[in-house]
Amino acid sequence: MPQSTCKTLRSGPLVTLAAFASTAAAARTVSIPFNSSNFSNPLRIDNRYFPLLPGMAWTYEATAPDGCEVDRMQVTSDTRLLDGVTTRAVHDAVYDGDTCADAARIEDTIDYYAQDDSGNVWYMGERSLNCDGSKCTLDEGSWLAGEDIFHVGQAARPGIIMLAQFRSGDSYRQEFYAGHAEDEATVTALSVRTKLRRADAYRRSFSDCIVTKEFSQLEKGSIEFKSYCPNVGNVLTIEHHGKAVRSELTQFTGPSDALRFRSVRTH
Repeated sequence: MPQSTCKTLRSGPLVTLAAFASTAAAARTVSIPFNSSNFSNPLRIDNRYFPLLPGMAWTYEATAPDGCEVDRMQVTSDTRLLDGVTTRAVHDAVYDGDTCADAARIEDTIDYYAQDDSGNVWYMGERSLNCDGSKCTLDEGSWLAGEDIFHVGQAARPGIIMLAQFRSGDSYRQEFYAGHAEDEATVTALSVRTKLRRADAYRRSFSDCIVTKEFSQLEKGSIEFKSYCPNVGNVLTIEHHGKAVRSELTQFTGPSDALRFRSVRTH
């Protein structure tokens, strides 16, 4: 899963997830056909709930009684052609330790994104490494749109990471590479005020946020609730897999040219 995924934290206090229940709205599955001709300026990723302009950076921290996880993301100036579309590379590194200060790198990922002409942000692949000290090996969840890197018999297909238009109850596929990457998401709430609890949080509260429930057919019972807020992106992830762990935004850098974003319509 992209953006602030708490994969390895060992335990944490239970939190109430009822606040993220879907509002009353008819559920629908959103399926947008992928066509490379619909990307005339794919590197201009200005969807205000998922902005990715070069220089933007996020740090997330999650603390539990027996450990800490730190997730650092940065939008790079690097690009890669995937499935006929020039994509933006985002570097995402995860660190784990007994405390946040001594956390060591355990995961190093390059994610690839592009925005279509309607404002939908597409997830185009990830090359993820699992790291132990200086030794890193390719993670089985890696995938690249239009390629069959693990020879499963069919190429990976891109998915949507953030819709241009959405309503509560919308579900959509974020990625598909059979047996390796099968993440999905559902919009569960709109116009939410998201509050962070950490003393070192980047900000105490954010308004007009949306909440998504993100899950995978390959990891039954593992669910993440993510809060996406205007002009920043993901600010809070609550991972629920037996125990619940909160990963909160503690640092954010936005470039000077990231002041005007494409508006996202809700229904």
